Amino acid sequence: MSTQESNSGPARVIPNWESCIDCGACEVACQRTWDLPPESDRIQVVALGHGTEEEANKPMQCYNCVEAPCVEVCPTDALRIRDSGSVRVKADMCIGCHYCGVGCPFGAPQYPDAEVPNAEEAEPMGSRSGGLMDKCTTCEPRQEEGLEPACSSECPTDALLFGTPEQLSEKLDEDGVSTPFSDEAAEIVFGEDADEIMGD
Repeated sequence: MSTQESNSGPARVIPNWESCIDCGACEVACQRTWDLPPESDRIQVVALGHGTEEEANKPMQCYNCVEAPCVEVCPTDALRIRDSGSVRVKADMCIGCHYCGVGCPFGAPQYPDAEVPNAEEAEPMGSRSGGLMDKCTTCEPRQEEGLEPACSSECPTDALLFGTPEQLSEKLDEDGVSTPFSDEAAEIVFGEDADEIMGD
């Protein structure tokens, strides 16, 4: 899919939960691409409904929401929505209060103990550790080179879809699967483009 922003909003990664086989390729791709420690959870596959007929593996990462609750609750403005639509954290402004983790309905913010690369590419590469926020960056530098995010490009079952809301809607229709979002969640993630994903 194209990495270019269209009239239907910026490109992002969303899951096709029905296709996830818990292979861990997305986690490894993220860690390898950004030289992250093994315990990094910028993307993680979680098992829901363990031991039941509804048990499913679901890749979870930041959706870079249009109506990002994490940005709204951050008391230091360390979280910001960039012109590209990516939600980014400025490490030098994060105080580790974890408000963003409470505010995010998707569990995206992580607070690693190990040092991880600075998420703000506009600043010199550095590190932060010990409970300061870290999250998926949607591989923005890769997108600038015309590449998909590492996780979606290396998923062997297309359980991670990348594109604009219009492109994602078309892909979900092609695969015959429903959106992974409730109406409320879709409005948070896609804002005015929620109807595109929900098929309204």
